Amino acid sequence: MREGWYPIAACDDLPAAHIYQTQLCDEPLAVWRAADGHVNVWQDRCPHRGVRFSIGTVHANELRCRYHAWRFGSGSGACTFVPAHPDRKPADAIRATAYPSVERAGLVWTRLAGDQAAPPVLLPSTVPMRAMPVNRAEDAVVAAISAAEMPGVHLFVQPVSAGRTVIRGLAEDAALLGEHDDALERLRRTLESA
Repeated sequence: MREGWYPIAACDDLPAAHIYQTQLCDEPLAVWRAADGHVNVWQDRCPHRGVRFSIGTVHANELRCRYHAWRFGSGSGACTFVPAHPDRKPADAIRATAYPSVERAGLVWTRLAGDQAAPPVLLPSTVPMRAMPVNRAEDAVVAAISAAEMPGVHLFVQPVSAGRTVIRGLAEDAALLGEHDDALERLRRTLESA
């Protein structure tokens, strides 16, 4: 697992009761917002039978697995209810693999490993740009971003897998979002044609 914080979703990708499916460094993730507002980033795998959490359902501050309807609590990922044993408290060891999450500048950030305190400090007046998936490895995308001239834009990468990266950006001026999106699209085309 890689250390460091990465943006994995826009805050707008998490409407009520929705489970957003994404991936970071080959790790499938289920991202969801509890009724209390907490954003959860979990490994997309129920600890019971391995079914993807992303096909489950959100009920207030719990996520319910689609397969056997086991429920897991926001924050800790601890199992809160097993329908086959409704009168028993589930064992403390039964938990979803939960990763830390921070909402900052309209993006959801997480880290899979390491102990860095928080993602980068960003300007509060930025506006998230649309995510741009690119069929190229992270190092090629980072090099292209470094060479690109896009004033007023902060670009970050989400390494999805060995050959796929998502560029996530923040614009300092909402009026220029269309122009910045066009520039990112040209950057994507250049990267994928190389």
